[in-house]
Amino acid sequence: MPVLDDESMFEVWTCAQPVEREDAGDLVSARNDDVLFGCLQTKLDCRLDAASHRAYSRIFDFIDRRGYAHLLRVWNYFPQINGDADGLERYARFNVGRHEAFAAKGRVIGTHAPAACALGSRGTHLVIYFLAAKQAGQRVENPRQVSAFHYPAQYGPRSPTFARAMLMQTAGKPLLFVSGTASIVGHETLHIGNAPAQARETVANILAVMKQAQLAGLDSSRSRSDLLLKTYLRHPDDLAVVRNCLMQAFGPAANVLYLQADICRSDLLLEVEAVCLNASSPTH
Repeated sequence: MPVLDDESMFEVWTCAQPVEREDAGDLVSARNDDVLFGCLQTKLDCRLDAASHRAYSRIFDFIDRRGYAHLLRVWNYFPQINGDADGLERYARFNVGRHEAFAAKGRVIGTHAPAACALGSRGTHLVIYFLAAKQAGQRVENPRQVSAFHYPAQYGPRSPTFARAMLMQTAGKPLLFVSGTASIVGHETLHIGNAPAQARETVANILAVMKQAQLAGLDSSRSRSDLLLKTYLRHPDDLAVVRNCLMQAFGPAANVLYLQADICRSDLLLEVEAVCLNASSPTH
């Protein structure tokens, strides 16, 4: 994905524990005693619902065999996310396969849905990055939004399988992963065609999720400046207005990485994800 704004920024995940790496061909991973981070790349040599089902089944088998059965955070990237696939949007096709894989591998959607995002990439493969753990995290939802896995049928035959955020404990401290968040209230897109308004609505949703996470155990002293933000923009020309909105909300020193990507709904202009910092969290 093209980096917008500061091209010197990059993302690095570190931990204080020894790390064991594994290369299983299409799936590479690194793990310590608590968590496993992996990346699966699969060819799109079949319909997208079949490809996503195959990919998630592979991930579940992989983490189950290694004892990291709890999927906490997932990043999904594939080309032409808003394109048509046999009469159904490609993102909707992806959701069908993902949902069916969760069910086939014994995951209860409302209980085991991880924090996640899905973006359109310029590549040719379905690429899935994921974080799994030996201990379950705590799902966090947003009272301003319908839970994604309860979306009505107008968004596809299977609802998206993700939680609004996931709260986990690492080294005895809470770490919050906020899913890709956009200008959606209830289940409907707001402010169609208006990037600044969509950015403000997105900020409101992120703050609502953080408030719910504080009720669930996130340190209430964590401020907006403790966030690492990753912002996906459909149109690079919207960078200035969106950056201004995020600076107003999170401060001029906010740690934000801007990328160009297609968003999962064709009427969404941007999406923002976040990690709430602690001593062992990733840095950009």
